[in-house]
Amino acid sequence: MPIDPAQRHQKEHDAITAAWEAERLATCDDAIALLCEIADLERDDDGDVILGADADGHNDLLSRIADFLAEHDQ
Repeated sequence: MPIDPAQRHQKEHDAITAAWEAERLATCDDAIALLCEIADLERDDDGDVILGADADGHNDLLSRIADFLAEHDQ
């Protein structure tokens, strides 16, 4: 028996919503992992995070945050 067009539309909508929600949750998990890493960083006497850089002046954590934001900018 064929599916009613309204039911078909609802099923398609539900599938799209589920895929979007899964992607959103994965993005949240990635963001939480970055925040946990930041929380574990060394802090100075005032409680400010100390962000070190390599000899070339690059900071891996800041690069990863920038990459994350660029990837998930919608």
